[in-house]
Amino acid sequence: MSGLFSILHVGTRGMAAQQSAINVTSHNISNANTEGYSRQRAKIETTRPFGMPSMNNAAEPGQIGTGSQVAAIERVRDSFLDYQVRVENSKYGQFSARDKFLSEVESIFNEPGDTGVSSLIGKFFDSWQTLSNSPQTSNTRTVVIQQAAALADALNHTAGQLQKLKENTQSVIKDTVFEANDILNQIDTLNQQIIGVKVAGEMPNDLMDRRDQLLDTLSTKFNINIDKRNFEGNDVKPVDLISSDSTQNSSLIKSENNTDVRRLSYVDSIVPQKDASGNVKKDASGNTLYDITYYKLGDKTSVSNSATISGVALTQDQFKQIDENRVIWGDNTGTAVTANGTDFSQFVLFKPSDGELKGYMSVQEDIDNYMGQLNKVAKSLALAVNSLQSGVKDISDANAAANKVKDVNGNLIDGYDYTPFFVNSDVANANYTTQGSKTVLYNYSDPTTVDKLKNVLSAEEDITAANISVNKQLIDDVMLLKTRTNDDNYALATSNTEDGNKDGSRALAIAQLRDKLMNIQNIGYDNGVDTINSRADLFNAAKGNNDITKSNGLVEFKSSSSGMKIDNYFKDVIDRLGVQEGEAKRVVKNQQTLLSSFQQTKESVSGVSVDEEMANLIQYQHAYQANAKIISTVDELLDVVINGLKR
Repeated sequence: MSGLFSILHVGTRGMAAQQSAINVTSHNISNANTEGYSRQRAKIETTRPFGMPSMNNAAEPGQIGTGSQVAAIERVRDSFLDYQVRVENSKYGQFSARDKFLSEVESIFNEPGDTGVSSLIGKFFDSWQTLSNSPQTSNTRTVVIQQAAALADALNHTAGQLQKLKENTQSVIKDTVFEANDILNQIDTLNQQIIGVKVAGEMPNDLMDRRDQLLDTLSTKFNINIDKRNFEGNDVKPVDLISSDSTQNSSLIKSENNTDVRRLSYVDSIVPQKDASGNVKKDASGNTLYDITYYKLGDKTSVSNSATISGVALTQDQFKQIDENRVIWGDNTGTAVTANGTDFSQFVLFKPSDGELKGYMSVQEDIDNYMGQLNKVAKSLALAVNSLQSGVKDISDANAAANKVKDVNGNLIDGYDYTPFFVNSDVANANYTTQGSKTVLYNYSDPTTVDKLKNVLSAEEDITAANISVNKQLIDDVMLLKTRTNDDNYALATSNTEDGNKDGSRALAIAQLRDKLMNIQNIGYDNGVDTINSRADLFNAAKGNNDITKSNGLVEFKSSSSGMKIDNYFKDVIDRLGVQEGEAKRVVKNQQTLLSSFQQTKESVSGVSVDEEMANLIQYQHAYQANAKIISTVDELLDVVINGLKR
């Protein structure tokens, strides 16, 4: 039954409970500015009361309370808010990554601007227009060459900067993979510690805060699913599983069997295999064989972390997927997960739908697209100008009788383009020869150099923004520019005796290219039907393409009904870039506002209010003092009972 000693215990328990509450309050106040900290509270509940009246305690009126105790110290946390924040973190991570790199792409293109490619295209055609009015002077010819060189240099520089930016993006992907794996390892360690503390009957609030903070950080890398398990354990998977096969292990964190998990690795290089003669190896289907080297867990600090998968057969599209993605699934050591039964997937690509990794991967795809579009501009310009300047529409048909041209001695020779305007520098630089003090592609005193000329002409199919250049032969002798109506009948323009020096019809036709429609969108586009890779393709009537005609002493380049103007095509590319960057900025701004709103709501639930904690502190202090007063009162009563009976 209850008595004074029982009341004494009630007071003692009350003091202990209020002391624990003061302890929790002081912990909250000390962590008021700690990032990721969740406010804690002592859950105080009544202790087990004395029983109902019975034969042994019939005098009691009912259950008599025995005081209070702290049942648990709880975190104040809203799991649904955590879920919302992590979902939006992934979206923010994706578009902030895109915004960062697309703004750099904009800086590289520098459009609109006086030094941008668009402006230089206009100046290039303007120089041909001026040349058509004064073709007899070397000054106007020199301006054409210099403007062409400036345009080629701008294309080279832009392509080079885009390639460097892509390499930077890949480096960031590698760093992000390494960082994500490190976060996963930390989460796994905390997960096991939390389970251990919980099994011991305690509540590991601070450890859970640290784990949640790491999960928030991880959610910016890629979108994740979190499954709660026994003893406050968490299982973590990406939203985008390893494959559509649900039997595949896609767990990054496991509460149980925590070593049976996946990690991410980084593909460092994709190199085509070559035979002893230097030829690229292919499989029976014509697909190129590659050696793919990856670094386990994205750790490039040691060569021992690298591994190579040899002889992987890839189509062009499959190569593009790996090159733009760069992240593969690995086991807990980072060793590539072997896929079942496909040549392409000897390993499995990690393809997140949101997060920083998705942003960097999509930027790589964008850079490749802009590089491809820039290549289309460079190649269409080269093919069209070379064809108009020389009159040669098919370099493979140079030995046909109808295509013969006159050499410097008036003899008919094969109708090659002996002075192409634009060349592929990767090949041309190795095939230039000298004739006296000048650089030439074909030396008339050495007919064997025609093979060098053929190499350069064949390399037109591989002209890109990175390698387009002006023929050094024309730079050394600007009078070799073909500007007159019948210059196409001669190997060298200086041999033409049919037209007067003031005939600029061919130069005018090149100037008018800016207003002509070409199927630029099909340049290098591998659809097997409308692909344009050479002069012959550009003037293939079956594909609805262009043509060159001469009538009434004028040279004309005919437009294609389905084509586009060169400068308009390039402006469309820049407009598309502006839209993409604008969208990235808009989404980032929206996500910042949304996350800020969620964070405020989260702070209102889980954050520490110093004013509120001070009020609680006073409340617990008074309760503590009141319990102490109970003990003091009981002490006096016991003194009456024990010592008062002596009187």
